[in-house]
Amino acid sequence: MSFRAIFFDIDGTLLGRDKRMPPSTLHALKKARENGALLFVATGRVTPMTYFLRDYFDFDGFAAMTGQYCFDKNGKVLHTLAIDPEDIRLLMQLQKEEPFPCLIAEGRECFAATPAKQIDENFYRHNLPAPPLYDVSRIGKHEVYQLMLYDPEIYASRILPLNHIKYTHTVSYCYDVIHENGGKQIGIPAMAAHYGIRNDEILVFGDGPNDVDMLRDVGFGVAMGNGCAEAKAAADYITADVDDDGIYRALKELGVI
Repeated sequence: MSFRAIFFDIDGTLLGRDKRMPPSTLHALKKARENGALLFVATGRVTPMTYFLRDYFDFDGFAAMTGQYCFDKNGKVLHTLAIDPEDIRLLMQLQKEEPFPCLIAEGRECFAATPAKQIDENFYRHNLPAPPLYDVSRIGKHEVYQLMLYDPEIYASRILPLNHIKYTHTVSYCYDVIHENGGKQIGIPAMAAHYGIRNDEILVFGDGPNDVDMLRDVGFGVAMGNGCAEAKAAADYITADVDDDGIYRALKELGVI
C-alpha cells in the first residue's frame, strides 16, 4: 500500500494520556515526512485549540471542527461546511428562553452563547482566554461550523429543535454539533482532493466516537489500541496504545516508515 496523505486525530492519538506527544510519535512523523507523505490533523477541536501542535511539528494542514473547517499550514481554507444560519438563529432564541452552556465556533473565532463557567474552564485548560459572548448580528454574515454543547447529559434535549444538525463527541462533558451532512469522512477527502490525492491513498488514525465514520469510510483506517470499541470495529487495522508507540508501530508495519 502507498499512502500519500496521513490524517491524525489529536486526543488519544497524537497525544498520550499526559496530553503530550510521545517521542516515538514525533520520530515517526519526521520519518513519514522524509518519505514524502503529507501529514494532517483531523480533529473535533475548534481551530484555536489546534495551534499548540505547531510547537511539536509542522503539519501540512488541519481538518478542524470534525472536518467542517479545513485549511493548509499557511491558513488557506480548502473546505468548509457550515451550520444553517437558521439553526443558529433558533439556537439563540432557545438561549433567551432558558440559557444553557454552548460554544459557537466560526472559522477562527469562538463565542459563548451565554456566560458559562464550563466554557471558560475548558478554554483555560487549553491556555486560551475565555471567549466573548456571541452577538446575534453575526448571523448570516459569519459562518458557524461547529457548536460545543457542554454537560450534554443535562442539556442535550435543548438542541433537539435545531433542524439540520447532528452531534458526536470525544469527551463525555461536551458534544460537538455539526451540519447533518458533515463529519471527518466528508472533510478529509475534500481536503485531500486539493492535493490530487485519491481516497485509496489516504491513511487515517483515530480512537474516539467521532472517528468511527472516518475510520470506516476514508482510505485505510487505523484505530489506536486505547480506542473505543466502535472505533476498533470500524478500522481496517488496530495498532498499539498511544502510549505504547502505537503510531510508530502502525507506520512501520504498514511500510510508511
